[in-house]
Amino acid sequence: MSKTKKRIIIITVSAVLSVLLISSIFSVMKFGTFNCFSSFPAFFRVACGSEDVIAVDGYRVLMCSPTDSVEKFISYMESIGAVHNADDDFGGRLSFTKDSETFEMALRVNGNYA
Repeated sequence: MSKTKKRIIIITVSAVLSVLLISSIFSVMKFGTFNCFSSFPAFFRVACGSEDVIAVDGYRVLMCSPTDSVEKFISYMESIGAVHNADDDFGGRLSFTKDSETFEMALRVNGNYA
């Protein structure tokens, strides 16, 4: 193998590894998961407007488009069978019940907790 081909391979591998590292760091910072392959497709579907609400990394993170995000989030949760407990809401924490299990979701808008 010639010296030029080796350099091209080394540069290509370095570039791919750098992109994966930066993607994973961004994914951890924004979505709380190292798996950039689960977070970026979801991010782009919401950003492009094709989806209103989408689950990232196996329902650990739910992502909404910014406009009317609370209403879209509540309607999404109700569509998967959860009941919204409006009396138990407190600020940016929304309370839901599904299969007799109550859980709270923290809602962030523009990177800040509502």
